[in-house]
Amino acid sequence: MNITGEKVRVRDKNSEDSAMEIVWEQDAEIKDLNPHVGTVFHNNLFSIETLDGKHIGSCNLYNWTTHDVQLGIMIGDKDYWNKGYGTEAVGILVNYCFASASVDRVWLKVLLTNIRAIRCYEKCGFMQCGRLLLEGYDFTVMEIRK
Repeated sequence: MNITGEKVRVRDKNSEDSAMEIVWEQDAEIKDLNPHVGTVFHNNLFSIETLDGKHIGSCNLYNWTTHDVQLGIMIGDKDYWNKGYGTEAVGILVNYCFASASVDRVWLKVLLTNIRAIRCYEKCGFMQCGRLLLEGYDFTVMEIRK
């Protein structure tokens, strides 16, 4: 995948991206917002970069079924938080899923305490549809349907 928006490009991940993401995930705040819990299968990994090529985050589409897919995103470079980069990347992923991947539903789980992320997802059209307690973490489940 290589899709360019007004602020970001979502593209296939490369080995240099993975090294940077390991650094980001050592940050206590980022680590607290993105607990790696639950089952993952059929995982497609992508990177988020600015239009001038600066790698600022990662995203993935995983747990594919014939009807739905789960979305995950992290803006790891905090200089790009609260500026619409994550919102645009989520929109790109959702549009890709509905246009190219032929799924009817995109869903995600987000910590109940991650208000910034919940607002981002709501801006993109996601609706809260449930709660999930997983490995001691309390998540809200959100979805958007075609």
